[in-house]
Amino acid sequence: MRFKVFLTIVFLPSFLIAAFGQTVKHTYRFYDDLAVAQPECGNPLSQAKALGVCEAGDIPGKFVQDMLPCGVQRTVYQNSLNYGLMYPNTEGAITETYTIQMYIKIADWGKTWARIIDFSNGGSDQGIYFKDKNGSTDRCIDFYPYGIAGACPFFNKSTYYLLTFTRNGQTGIMDVYVGNTLFASYNDADGRYVGKAGVPIYIFRDDSSVSCESGVANFAYLGFNNKYFNQAEVDSTSRDICYTASINSYAEFSISPNPSCGFPKDITITYTGIIPAPGTGYTFEWEWDGATVISGSGMGPYVVSWNSGGSKNVGLKVTNLKCGNSLFNRKQAVISSLDLTTSLISGTCDTGTDGTLTVTGSLGIPPYQYSIDSVNYQTENVFKISPATYRVFVKDGNNCTTAKTVNVQFNSDITVQTVADTTICTEESITLSTTSNAQSFSWQPQTGLSDANAQNPIAAPPTSMQYVVTASRGFCSQTDTVKVIVAPKVQVNVTPDAVIEYNVPFQLAVTSPQIQSGSDAFFLWSPSIGLNNPNSPTPIAVLQDNQSYTVEVTSELGCKGTGQVNLAIKRQESINIPTAFTPNGDGQNEVLVPLIHGIESITYFKIYNRWGELVFYTNQLNQGWDGYFKGGLPVMGTYVWEVEGTSVKGKVIHKKGSVMLFK
Repeated sequence: MRFKVFLTIVFLPSFLIAAFGQTVKHTYRFYDDLAVAQPECGNPLSQAKALGVCEAGDIPGKFVQDMLPCGVQRTVYQNSLNYGLMYPNTEGAITETYTIQMYIKIADWGKTWARIIDFSNGGSDQGIYFKDKNGSTDRCIDFYPYGIAGACPFFNKSTYYLLTFTRNGQTGIMDVYVGNTLFASYNDADGRYVGKAGVPIYIFRDDSSVSCESGVANFAYLGFNNKYFNQAEVDSTSRDICYTASINSYAEFSISPNPSCGFPKDITITYTGIIPAPGTGYTFEWEWDGATVISGSGMGPYVVSWNSGGSKNVGLKVTNLKCGNSLFNRKQAVISSLDLTTSLISGTCDTGTDGTLTVTGSLGIPPYQYSIDSVNYQTENVFKISPATYRVFVKDGNNCTTAKTVNVQFNSDITVQTVADTTICTEESITLSTTSNAQSFSWQPQTGLSDANAQNPIAAPPTSMQYVVTASRGFCSQTDTVKVIVAPKVQVNVTPDAVIEYNVPFQLAVTSPQIQSGSDAFFLWSPSIGLNNPNSPTPIAVLQDNQSYTVEVTSELGCKGTGQVNLAIKRQESINIPTAFTPNGDGQNEVLVPLIHGIESITYFKIYNRWGELVFYTNQLNQGWDGYFKGGLPVMGTYVWEVEGTSVKGKVIHKKGSVMLFK
C-alpha cells in the first residue's frame, strides 16, 4: 500500500547559482539509434525493462515517424509499456547539481502512476511521476512520496512538452520548467532526487516496489548536463527547441553571401555551432573545394575566394580530442558566373519604327528575367525601344544580376552632348552649352534654369543639382546628364578687433570651415601696410598707428569670402586739459573735463581765476568745471589749472596750464 507524506512545494523562482567545474553534457536525438550525439563523448542509452511482475512485451521500443509542433516530420523513439531508457551516468553528469531535459509527447499514461525519472537504480519507489487526479484523463507531476507539484491536472496526450528538471546542489532546490515557464520549485534538501557517478538514471522505467507504474512516450530529445540551468538558459533551449531537438549543431557554419554573384569575390565562412570560442578540446578540419583562403584559422571565421563559378563544396569535420568522436557537415556555396548577350535590329526615328533589342542570359541558374531599367523585370527577353543608350539587365534563379550597356542608334539617330559635370560658387551661374542635331529640348528639373526648353539654358541652381536634357527629333529622343555642383559660400573667421602694443609684432589669422588646408586657397590682406606677408593666412602686423585690414579668401573652387579686423595702438598714460571751453548753454563744450588715458585716479583738479582764487576743485575721475563760481554766471577770461593723477601702472602725473573761458 502506497502512503503519502505531503511537503510544501514552492512555486516561485529559486535562487540562480552557477554550476562549478568542467561541464559534462550528453545529448540524444533518436535518429534510428540511442547513441550520444557526435562529437560528444558518452555511452549510448540502453533499453531497460521495468522491474517487478508487470507484463512487458518482447519489443522494448521502436523508432516511429512523428510531426513536431514546428512542422518538422522526423524519426522519434517510442518506448513500449513497462520499458524505459537507462542513462549510464558513467561520468557523473547527474549528481547533486544537474539538468535533465526531455522533449516528449505521451502516447499512453498506463495506469494511475507513470514513472518519469528514477534516481535510485530501481531500489526505491520514490521518484518523479505523472499521476492522475480523481480519475482525470490528463495528468499531474508528483514528487513521490511528497505529493503533487504545480498545476493539476495539466499534461495531455496530444502535446509535445519540453520538460526541464534542474537541481541546484548548493540550495537543494529542484526547478521544474514546462517550456520556458517555471512550473514548480521543489525543496529536495534531503537529497532524494540526487544521482551518483556510475549509478544509472532511468527514464520511464519503474522499480519493483510497486509494479506497473509505467507509461509510453515519444522521445524527440533527451539531454543530461552537470550544470544548473537558470531562467535565461531555459529560455534559450525553449526558444530553439525544434532546432535543438532535430539538429546536431556542433559542426554548423554559415556561408555569406550565398549564392555569390560573380567571381572572384570574398566569401565569409563563419562557425555557428555550439562550441564556444576558441574551441578548446576540439579540432576543426575544413574542406574548401579549391578556394583560396584569404584569412582565417582554427574554428574561423574564414574569408575565401573561388576563381570560377558553379557549386562549391565546403566541409567541416569537428573532432572531440577527449574521445576522438567526430561530426562532419557539408554545405554548398553557389558561385554564379551569369552572363548575357544582346542583338539589335535598328529602327527609324523619322517613321517612328522602334528598334528591337534581344537579350539572352547564360551561365546562370534558370529561369532568367530581363530588364532595361533594373527595376521592372520580365520573362520575355525582347524589347521594343527608341534610340538611346540603355543599361540592360538579366537576373537568374539565384537573384544574381549582370548588366551591359547597349547604344541604340537608329538610321536618323539623335546626338546630344551637354557640358561636362562642373562646379560653380553660390549665386553664380553657368551656360549649359549643348551640342545636338535634335529639334526640341526639355530639361529636368527646371529649378534654377533660365529656360527649361532652350538648347543652351543658363543654370543658377540654389543647391547642387543634376540636370537631364531630353533631345527630341521625330519619334525619337535621346538624353544626356550634367551635374552642377554648387560650392558653398566661403565663410571667413578672422582675428577679432584688438588693441595692440606700439611697434610690437602682432599675429593675424584667417580660417574658413570650407577650407581644410591653407595650401588649398588664396589669401590677400589689404592694405599691405605693416604686414610681413599679405598673401599668408597668418601674417604678422607691426604698427605705429591704428589700422583696419580686409582679407579676401579664395577657395580652390574659386569661391570668395571676406573678413575685416581693426587694430588700435595702445596709448601712453596721459592727462590733458582742453585749451578752451564755452559754457554758454548751447549744449556743446559746456564743461571743462580732463582728457585721460590709462589713469586710475585723480588726486586733484584745481582751477584759479586771475586773482588767484580757487574757483573749482575735485578729486573724482571724469568730473569737470561748468564755469560757475559762488553761484555767479561764468565770467569770460583766462584761468589757471593744476591737475595730478595716478596711472594704472602706478605712475604719478602732475600738470599745470591755462584755459580760456568763452561765452
